[in-house]
Amino acid sequence: MSDKKQEILMSTYSRSQVLSLYRSILRLHARELPAEMRSLGDSYVRSEFQLHKSVTDASGLAGFFRGWEDYRRQMAEGARKAAAGEGTLGKNLPGDAKLSDEQMEKLEELREEASKIGRGDSMGRTDNG
Repeated sequence: MSDKKQEILMSTYSRSQVLSLYRSILRLHARELPAEMRSLGDSYVRSEFQLHKSVTDASGLAGFFRGWEDYRRQMAEGARKAAAGEGTLGKNLPGDAKLSDEQMEKLEELREEASKIGRGDSMGRTDNG
């Protein structure tokens, strides 16, 4: 086996690790988010995990996993603080946040969906999830 293949195998996450993270995020959503936001959040998580299902780039997978692990941790911490009356769930992006074009596009999609929910519109999803 080449060094590169071995490096990719050693740096990827097992199916059980990925499923465990995915399920723990969905459980947090079920426990902590209002129904409308849960639907949006679950849809987004499902879509992102589905899109990254066939990624083989080790650094891409590591970043993806690390990002969602951070999200899970922040979500759990925010829920704990909100329950104790020490804050609210979620956090604002800093004004100087540097986002890629892809991140800006995703953020805009989320903003549009959240606006629809806020107005009481149905979610304009095109996926089957």
